[in-house]
Amino acid sequence: MDSVILGLPWHFASLDYTALDRFVRESGLPDIIARFLYRRGIYTPEAADYHLNPVLKSLSDPWKMKDMDRAADRMVRAVLQRDRVAVFGDYDVDGVTSSALLYKFLKGLGLDVEVYIPHREDGYGLSAKGINACASKGCRLLITVDCGITSNEEVLLARGLGIDIIITDHHEPSGSLPQAIAVLDPKRPDCHFPFKELAGVGVAFNLIRALRHRLYKMGYWDRRQVPNLKSYLDLVALGTVADVVPLLKDNRILVRAGLEVLSGSTRPGIRALKAVCGLDSDVTSRDIAFRIGPRINAAGRMAHAYKAFRLLITESEADAMALADELDQLNQERQAEEKLILREALAEIESLGERPAYVLAGHDWKRGIIGIVASRLVEQFCRPVVLLALDGDVAYGSGRCPEGINLYECLCACADYLTSFGGHKAAAGMHLPVNSIQGFRKAFQEVASLTMEQNGVFPRLEIDGAVRIEELLDPEFCRLYAQLEPFGTGYPAPLLALQDFRVSSSRVVGSGHLKLTLRPQNGPQNGYLKSMELLGWGQGDKQGLPWDRLELACMPYFSLWQGRRRLELRLRDIRYR
Repeated sequence: MDSVILGLPWHFASLDYTALDRFVRESGLPDIIARFLYRRGIYTPEAADYHLNPVLKSLSDPWKMKDMDRAADRMVRAVLQRDRVAVFGDYDVDGVTSSALLYKFLKGLGLDVEVYIPHREDGYGLSAKGINACASKGCRLLITVDCGITSNEEVLLARGLGIDIIITDHHEPSGSLPQAIAVLDPKRPDCHFPFKELAGVGVAFNLIRALRHRLYKMGYWDRRQVPNLKSYLDLVALGTVADVVPLLKDNRILVRAGLEVLSGSTRPGIRALKAVCGLDSDVTSRDIAFRIGPRINAAGRMAHAYKAFRLLITESEADAMALADELDQLNQERQAEEKLILREALAEIESLGERPAYVLAGHDWKRGIIGIVASRLVEQFCRPVVLLALDGDVAYGSGRCPEGINLYECLCACADYLTSFGGHKAAAGMHLPVNSIQGFRKAFQEVASLTMEQNGVFPRLEIDGAVRIEELLDPEFCRLYAQLEPFGTGYPAPLLALQDFRVSSSRVVGSGHLKLTLRPQNGPQNGYLKSMELLGWGQGDKQGLPWDRLELACMPYFSLWQGRRRLELRLRDIRYR
């Protein structure tokens, strides 16, 4: 059966139907919802209830994170002594939101806070330049966010300058840990924090949870209002979704609550960002991933991330709108650069032919854009991709990979060719000598091929199951589907093979997008909705296909039109039955 759009085979997962039937009976969930949860590793009614109804009180205990007591002790001392504190961030959304989170919370405690975010061209992570800048401003405590886990030499430099360091990070440690006052990273081998996949902003949020708890126990707020940490979850949701960490367990709880805060945010910068994105009220994880996040990221990719940080902390409506407009313009410039790099990368892939993984290089590629393009290529080819921006004798790279492959482990296996690298299983950065590219490419392709074979990861479209249009038109499905959100990395939205439908109208809308109205073959059943809209982005040329001979791979999603939220379908692929 030919795939009309992607040219990939469709793969339907094998299931233990005896266990699945038992789960359906015991949970009382519709078959289509139960099947989706089962495919995502949720097998019991208790697990389903926990997943469908995430609550903040179910978050993991921050005190289980290694060194949290030491970090809280030092921060309490900073509060009582009124130390000047520096926050050292990163230039992506995770780093910027982490910086804004700590800045706002510590300022609320009356501290004098400096924030240092490096320029992308200065390189990732804690640096001598940044430490010296913080020292020159009299900072006695420096807290890293979303970086620092491999910064051994830089921590020693800071200590020599009389600065205490608290590391908060979520990237993989490498070798010995920095000799800091505290090193907070759930990926530490000796860390007993139960959830290992927090974003950097999630680690920072656990730090302020612990600090608030310690200060409360001390009676610090006896005559003052205790800070409501839920008000910071808009920042946590932004950083968590944008950093492509799995939206499960703690991350799911934080993002679900954070989306509520984002939807009704009183923060001027958030309201301005929503305005330039054309968002009225409700914000989804998809809005963060494809509309809000890219604009925040555009500052660090095209100019300096400090612009985005200023937007998130400003109390001025006028400044917020000016900064949001500037980020929107930078994002348009970023999109233009992305198209150029993508076109060149696709041409190189065409010349190379099929490979288990792609390592591509370009002389004029902008470092801040190649990670986005790598993500686009992974989505299209279902293979690990590393893009390298060449600068003299050095290549600066960014990599992405499909579900089921740990990119960081793949890079560890190729470490002999790399000057440095870091990241996590979904995304990573590196740099290497230009004359090592060929060796790295060969080694990376070999380890990727072996890993894909061992883990059963092949270029194919993973289908969660076949459905009839009547199942999707059931109002109960619509209600429960809303509880499945938010979707994201590690917890993708269901991809369904739609069969037994009738196309009652077909038209091309916008800039060549296909729009179908789908109905049941024999009319709606009692109590069911009558029809559902399907959008095929950029697929207007498929309008005349013989729909009665096809099945559609599509993804349900909620759209907002004139204040009304409704369930629609987004087309992913088509094949003949």
